[in-house]
Amino acid sequence: MTFDLVVFDVDGTLTKHNSIWWRLHEVFDTTEEGKKFYDQFFAGEISYQEWADLDAGLWRGRSVAEIMAIVHATELVAGAVESIAEIRSRGFEVAILSGGINFLAEDIARRVNIDYVLTNELEAEDGILTGRVRVRVGWGEKVEEIKEILRHFGTSFERTIFVGDGRNDVSVMKKAGLAIAFRPEHPEVERSAHVVINEEDLRAILPHIPSGPS
Repeated sequence: MTFDLVVFDVDGTLTKHNSIWWRLHEVFDTTEEGKKFYDQFFAGEISYQEWADLDAGLWRGRSVAEIMAIVHATELVAGAVESIAEIRSRGFEVAILSGGINFLAEDIARRVNIDYVLTNELEAEDGILTGRVRVRVGWGEKVEEIKEILRHFGTSFERTIFVGDGRNDVSVMKKAGLAIAFRPEHPEVERSAHVVINEEDLRAILPHIPSGPS
């Protein structure tokens, strides 16, 4: 099979932590409220947009500078920079599809040299968070949202390799031509992937990625 695009999740895949949302809750001491909204969403009581806005509402008035301090402290997984460089050298296009937030995903993209990012946007005005979110990647909806990336690069599911770790990645894993579960957080993720990597170094995916598009 021929592939020409590799799409990465961010949280837990390119970064050591599993969720920027929960990381912000921890730092801003809003974990208790965040857990309540989490439970309401998975009980079907609120929409994803409502969940995102409720979470972001807890941080209304915080500065972008505070967010960026957390972002800059976020550690990449071992081998992230080297893996992306190798994949690009093989001729692949590379993109990010993340259910996290723009401040983190765009910063990680700069660090690992990925040009295309599709993620949620934590809104700010004059450097201050508004408490609103522009949802571009909902929970469990990546199979739909990745189509924007496919259109951008003029390719298809069959020609796409997807690398992720979470249950939010399952829908797109089931459609991708090659799905790699890297440090999967749940058995459902493992079952949905063609390849499962339990090592801590992203370079472990490289033997499973073809030499390049043809």
